[in-house]
Amino acid sequence: MSKVSVIVLSGFFSAGKTTVLRCLARELNPARTAVIINDLSSGGVEADSLSTEHYLRGEALIELTARCTRCSLRAQLIETLMRLARSGRLDTILIETSGSTDPLLIANAFDAVDPEERVPTDVARLDHLVTIVDAERFWTDYESGDNLRERGCGTGLDDERTVAELLADQLECSTTLVLNKVDRVTESERERLVQFLRRINPDAVCVTACHGELDRSFVEKTYPCDDERHEWRPGWMHLLKRAPLAADDSDDGGTFVYRAKRPFHPFRFWMWMQEDCPGVLRSKGYFWIASQPKTCYMWSQAGANCLYERLGRWWAAIPDRHWPKEEAALQELRKVWDLEFGDRRNELAFIGEHLDRDELQRRLDACLLSGSELSSDEELWRALRDPFKKPSWERRRSRLGRRHPVQEEDGVPMPRSEDHMTGG
Repeated sequence: MSKVSVIVLSGFFSAGKTTVLRCLARELNPARTAVIINDLSSGGVEADSLSTEHYLRGEALIELTARCTRCSLRAQLIETLMRLARSGRLDTILIETSGSTDPLLIANAFDAVDPEERVPTDVARLDHLVTIVDAERFWTDYESGDNLRERGCGTGLDDERTVAELLADQLECSTTLVLNKVDRVTESERERLVQFLRRINPDAVCVTACHGELDRSFVEKTYPCDDERHEWRPGWMHLLKRAPLAADDSDDGGTFVYRAKRPFHPFRFWMWMQEDCPGVLRSKGYFWIASQPKTCYMWSQAGANCLYERLGRWWAAIPDRHWPKEEAALQELRKVWDLEFGDRRNELAFIGEHLDRDELQRRLDACLLSGSELSSDEELWRALRDPFKKPSWERRRSRLGRRHPVQEEDGVPMPRSEDHMTGG
């Protein structure tokens, strides 16, 4: 039995997911297509809006529980996918996610094992992750600084995500980006947004639409999610891997990568985090601070919000008996190894508009340990003033009133998670 093709439609609230879903449902054979809706009761598609008796009979229109938590959503999705795919009656399954859903949650479900030790990939094939972008409202939402709970659209009391963080996640993991409602913006506004989309996700196909009107051919232009010809990476990872972005044919200051081996002074780097970075729209990467020489931190900034969190320990802080055994992984580790600092390093990728690279370089260099500080003992480093040590700040989001101009990962063995760490 051939595998069922799965197309996932994501996007923030009111972006136009339902309209695109209707268009695809009309184009595909309704007798061989199922539709799965997450959060139908909160403004999603209605059965009769699909204009086909097949869905009206309820044979293939499935609603996942409204506002279900991420864990229960995955469980429901796996069960539903397996049941539909194994029926043998379908060629395609369309999934419309809630506006607060990270598409990676759906993608990761394909590798999950159900209680009967079945895997969705045995019967279904995730072909496309499609994110619909609201051209009219995108910058308002992305630069707002709001979190999802303030908007009344979080998945629970523990959902601390910001709107900008969710939007970035939805954009970066997609195979296709649909820039919808382009008829409501000017040509220059459209070009500005298209350029940003191509930088934040250079591997995705970007298409424009009015009123969500698309035909099925747009997904045929995209490489499937599991296409081995492509290594799918978000823009920031392309930059850290020294891969150029297709959108950067001209050097207009749209990207910048900061690299340094020596550690940041914790307080100076903390103060930099509170400052404005003109033109920066998205930044992400890894860093280390002198007061915690064993710890690898991840930095992530989207719009007016920034986040940092502990990833685990650097390999340099872990006995080599616990290192990766595979030769390919060791080769990648050797590429970043430094005789003095091991794999510890600062690597931050910046995506934006008219970035002042020299100024960014100067300001970040000023956060590093000075020569005299570096020559002191590591025990003295640990005594440096360190705002990162406060437990409540281990995963902190800061609102940064950022202003903008007019307007291994992936092969490199990253530090081991604390949850799986032994020794060191």
